Amino acid sequence: MATKKESFINEVIALAKLAGSTPDKLFTSDALDFWNGLNVTSDPDKKPFTENGKLVLKYMQQNVGTYNNLFKAKDIGAGLGISSRTASGAIRKLVSDGYVEKVGTDPIIYAITEKGKNVDLDAVEG
Repeated sequence: MATKKESFINEVIALAKLAGSTPDKLFTSDALDFWNGLNVTSDPDKKPFTENGKLVLKYMQQNVGTYNNLFKAKDIGAGLGISSRTASGAIRKLVSDGYVEKVGTDPIIYAITEKGKNVDLDAVEG
C-alpha cells in the first residue's frame, strides 16, 4: 500500500505523462526544488529510517499489545529513555512515510500501520 506521499508523487508523474512531458520540464524552478525534495526515490543514498525512527518503530512493533496499538510520544520516549520531543520528531517522519498514523488529537495518539508492523527493521539500513 502506497503512502499518501507516494500516491501524490505517482499522480504528478501520471499527469505530466498525460501532458506529454515530465515534472522537471513542466515546473518552475521553485516548484522543481520542492518536487525534488519530495521525490525521495531520486536519492539512492538516503536511508529509509533515522536512528531514532528505527528505535521508535521497533518499540511500537514490540509493544502493540501492551498499548492496544495506541501510543503517545511521552510513553514511547519513557520506554526508550529519550525525550518525548525526540520521539515526536521520529514519529512525524514515520507518519509521513506511512509506517505510523495519527489517530487522536487530544492527547495526540499514534497507531502503527500494517506497513509499520510488517517491515523487518533488522534487514533495513538506517
